[in-house]
Amino acid sequence: MEIIFTVHGHSCDLALHPISQKTASLINKHGSDVYTMKALEWWRKGNTATWGMRIDEECHIQVTVDGNPIAFDTNTITADPLKIRRRMYLDSKAKYLCVLGFDNELCKFSWKWRTKEAFDPSGFEFMVHQWDRIMGETGYFILDEIRYNNTFATNHDWCDASGYTLVAPRVIDLDEVRRDLSLGAHEHEGPPFPTPYVSAQAASE
Repeated sequence: MEIIFTVHGHSCDLALHPISQKTASLINKHGSDVYTMKALEWWRKGNTATWGMRIDEECHIQVTVDGNPIAFDTNTITADPLKIRRRMYLDSKAKYLCVLGFDNELCKFSWKWRTKEAFDPSGFEFMVHQWDRIMGETGYFILDEIRYNNTFATNHDWCDASGYTLVAPRVIDLDEVRRDLSLGAHEHEGPPFPTPYVSAQAASE
């Protein structure tokens, strides 16, 4: 039996980078122009990137078993979002984070499994990031990976990609976020995470 889970919509290539006060000041000063600066060419490198598919009103999701579409409750995808990556930064000594990348590349991505067992929709396990307060948008979910019966897909297909535009860089003040959460605020619900005031003097130091 072949199971295929397909999402057709917007793909994301976003990074949460710990940055210095000097870099935060440069980003506040230059905005999207920082993408062209040599000092910030690292935004797609390292282990800070999150690649996945946006789960929003515009995406189309289809599950097939041996080529036949089946009914599937898409609400289960966003029911239990991950918090691991964000906690890594909150529990560190980092003072600032910067959001860089894109989230609007149209494409189609499929996960495929082959199994001898009867299909059970409860076998899907979704690894989803929720970035509402990071991106300043309610219901901002990124589908990172899927497992079926504790097994990663045997094949991944990525196709029909089109162009994208880079998001405006956003600096987040982690000390303010830590203070906010210590007072009982929710990680997912509420206003965008605080942005810092960084003096222009910091950029020249």
